[in-house]
Amino acid sequence: MDKFQRTLTLNKSILLGLSSMIGAGLFFNISPTSKIASYSSILGLLLAGTVAFANASSSAQLARLFPETGGTYLYAKNVLGKYPSLIAGYSFAIGKLISCTAVALTLGNYLYPENPKVVSIIFIIFVTLINYFGISKTVNIARWFVYTIVLILIFYIISVTSSSNFSFDIPIGKGFSFKNLILSASIWFFAFTGYSRLATFGEEVDSPEKIIPKAILVGLGITLFLYVSTSFVTLGIVNPSIIENSLTPLKVAFDLSRFSEFSYLIIIASTVATGSVLLALLPGISRVLVAMARDKKIPSLFMTIHPKQNSAYVADIFVGFIVVVGILNFDVLSAVKLSAIFILIYYSITNLCVIRLEKSKRIFPIYISAYGLLLCIILGIFLVIYF
Repeated sequence: MDKFQRTLTLNKSILLGLSSMIGAGLFFNISPTSKIASYSSILGLLLAGTVAFANASSSAQLARLFPETGGTYLYAKNVLGKYPSLIAGYSFAIGKLISCTAVALTLGNYLYPENPKVVSIIFIIFVTLINYFGISKTVNIARWFVYTIVLILIFYIISVTSSSNFSFDIPIGKGFSFKNLILSASIWFFAFTGYSRLATFGEEVDSPEKIIPKAILVGLGITLFLYVSTSFVTLGIVNPSIIENSLTPLKVAFDLSRFSEFSYLIIIASTVATGSVLLALLPGISRVLVAMARDKKIPSLFMTIHPKQNSAYVADIFVGFIVVVGILNFDVLSAVKLSAIFILIYYSITNLCVIRLEKSKRIFPIYISAYGLLLCIILGIFLVIYF
């Protein structure tokens, strides 16, 4: 059986995690959540962040015990059995394929709003070609993507907060209700799901039982800070009613800021961010397909690994093709909602795996995973009811 080489260090793993999380959610989700919950969408973001941390703690514990390729598909197979693992594997693959569609469409909306789907498809083909050359090449490119995104976001925050029309005193309780809180959190949750990508690369991480838990939690902490600060300052300069139907909300806010002549930078940032997510997300899906093929749940062709490039190139090409089909059939918001439903199922199983572990094998209190499981179920139910 073909095996991957262990080439991912701690720094590379953190960068891979960041490149998986700082993406479409940051540049789009403030619009639909503002339409649902107005200024209180920030509270939904914070709630989604707590759920993400609970889920991440579960992923970190399981990655420490099962440091191989496959993520929750592998964990469920070892802890819960055959059928939960199949549900986890298919939920991840379907959810993330739809997620790729949302990410690619967000890129197209910022880069070429007149015909976003064409741009999205071209970029998916480009990323698939890059992934053919293996995860080490992908991480090296993702490193510069992450640096670029962070620098532009810092400039964005400075430009907005130094504007005469900006205010820190936003009515954060406006639009609040339990229903609005849960619905906005369920959409914001989509933005944090990238941390699971590291777990799917377990076979390629050096000392995965040590590195993956650290990389997941550090990457998620940095991402949450960037999401909250960016979203807060955005609502400090634009009324939610202005951006609630916008496909490019940060561009709208930048155009009203002090250095509006540089608003094109947010288009660059969104392009780089969504590209960075796709660089990590597409091979993450293929790794789950590799694990399922090894267990003979899907054709064995999907577990083929290139002997020179260290890439799951057959699975990578298949994933790229399915995402192109998704781009042709979805809009961004529908893709975000549907993806979130499947990923919430996936993380429910992740948390359940930890709850079923023996106490001696857990490194965090069981109530953290129980909280993650409960909130995943609640968010999923609300999404299904109000989809």
